[in-house]
Amino acid sequence: MITMIMDGDDALNKLELDFFLKGNTSLDAVERKKPAPWISENGWKDMMKLETLGPEWTGFVDKIVKNLD
Repeated sequence: MITMIMDGDDALNKLELDFFLKGNTSLDAVERKKPAPWISENGWKDMMKLETLGPEWTGFVDKIVKNLD
């Protein structure tokens, strides 16, 4: 119901919603090697894709890499 209200108010980012519901569904190879063993392959692939969804996500992967602890 919330997403329908947000969509009606033009406040819903459908690209981000689709990503958060499905994850990265592309078959493209990831350019960077995952930096830690506790990050799953799919999780790393999702993080890399997330950075491409908009300027608010720029630097997300670098922040993860710098703060692995």
